[in-house]
Amino acid sequence: MKSIIFDVDGVIVDVRESYHLAIKETAEHYLGRSIPLDLIKEIKYSRAINNDWDVTLTVIRELGGEADYEELVEVFTKKYDQLKYREKLLLDRDFFRQLRDSGTPLGIVTGRPRRDLLFIFQRFELSQFFDCTVDEDHIKDPVFRKPHPYPLKLCMEKLGSRSSLYVGDNTADLKMVNEAKKIYALDVDFVHFKKVVDLKLDSLFSTDNEDELLNFLLQWASPNREEVREYRP
Repeated sequence: MKSIIFDVDGVIVDVRESYHLAIKETAEHYLGRSIPLDLIKEIKYSRAINNDWDVTLTVIRELGGEADYEELVEVFTKKYDQLKYREKLLLDRDFFRQLRDSGTPLGIVTGRPRRDLLFIFQRFELSQFFDCTVDEDHIKDPVFRKPHPYPLKLCMEKLGSRSSLYVGDNTADLKMVNEAKKIYALDVDFVHFKKVVDLKLDSLFSTDNEDELLNFLLQWASPNREEVREYRP
């Protein structure tokens, strides 16, 4: 059985005015000075750091500061809760409705804590479209959290899927897919939705257009499809 699995941040939801600003404001809280967003993004994407708490701590340390991790999480969470209503959908309900109508099981693998995932599911009424979700709270040992491929393996197993596409937007997503092939020999390919993060990533298909993404996924999922050609931007 085929399945399609999605990242959330930067793919389903635009987090530039929420998580990204929470990283910035939390780091500035500890450093006592302004930090350019471009620097934060460079650190996050160049190092393939998925968890935004970890990104924040890395930014603080690389700029000469220090922070207690548990306290940092509390500060970050308060910042995010003040910003989370700025989030907007990048892929709407009709997008996922058409995929579900094709009969393709859909999943989520995200670094979001469960409370944050449930927030966007409830706010945007998305939960009905997904057969399986794997969030940060599912993976108790931080070593096995995304970009480690275990969350992707777990999702595919829960979906009963032998072949999957993972739709992501950054280096951590690509790393997870590549490691899933190496470590677990999973039949999974990376699809790059670059609506927000226009990086040069090696992918089966890459686009910044929702309709193009939907058409590609429907073609891939079709039992009568011709072989999908590899597309590299």
